[in-house]
Amino acid sequence: HWRWQRISAIVTLVLMVYFTYLLVSVGPLNYSEARSFVATPHQGIALGLLVIVGLFHAALGVQMIIEDYIPLASGRLALVMMARGVFAIASLVGLIAVCQIIGWL
Repeated sequence: HWRWQRISAIVTLVLMVYFTYLLVSVGPLNYSEARSFVATPHQGIALGLLVIVGLFHAALGVQMIIEDYIPLASGRLALVMMARGVFAIASLVGLIAVCQIIGWL
């Protein structure tokens, strides 16, 4: 758990730096130019990785909060499973959105 949090934090940090560069590059473009710039496969793959790794990191953090602050063991398990489900759905929706921008769907 601890190791995966640290690894995902480092990967998310690197991808967020790239995402910041991407936002600065898109800034002066109009909508269609920005969409075609983001629709290139390497930009889309980077955004997809950011969605997956960022939400994985968030899910680990929420799980840690639940385990630390929910006193009942049975309540913890249900909340952890619910949080994982919410983050899995969010990841899926994010990936579908990125794939639609790229034109893969």
